[in-house]
Amino acid sequence: MLKFNYNKSEKALTCFFAGRLDTIASFNLCDELYAKLNTLRGTDDPAVMVNDKILFDMTEVNYIASSFIRICITVAKQVPRGNLTIVNCDPFLKKTFKIAGLDEILIVT
Repeated sequence: MLKFNYNKSEKALTCFFAGRLDTIASFNLCDELYAKLNTLRGTDDPAVMVNDKILFDMTEVNYIASSFIRICITVAKQVPRGNLTIVNCDPFLKKTFKIAGLDEILIVT
């Protein structure tokens, strides 16, 4: 499940994920997420970077698959370094991001 909240004054898009983000769930939410990012950019060209902050809220997530990690990497490549933050990770998810090496290119809390 995926919900969005855009704070115009802070120029921040928060994406609230829930449940198991396995391969099937990641595949299903991928189009929805990319469509929202394209709306922010005003184009479907990924070369046009979003200057807004993007937060992935993982409060209600208990599992991530490599397909979700791929989504994180894809989004991170489309925004300036430091503009994608993954927040509210439980220790297991935090460790998963660290093992994948994403804690060096993303802010994971």
